[in-house]
Amino acid sequence: MDPEEFYHFNKLNNRAYMREIRIKSFGWLLDCFDRGTIRKRTITNLIPEQNLIELLKELENEERYEDCALLKDILDKIYTV
Repeated sequence: MDPEEFYHFNKLNNRAYMREIRIKSFGWLLDCFDRGTIRKRTITNLIPEQNLIELLKELENEERYEDCALLKDILDKIYTV
């Protein structure tokens, strides 16, 4: 593996790692929302609904149904009026 291939491989690993951290943080976000320590408006301003829908489709294709259920709960509780 030459240095350029390593650079791109490392970038892909960092993106995948950050994606996993983001997915894992959704449980914390929903818990904070349920306890009232974070407002609906804050969440909707920071995380666009369309991004969650796209991520939900990706996770469904990967058959990660537990994470899909969490995202569905977030969409139902926070983004549905």
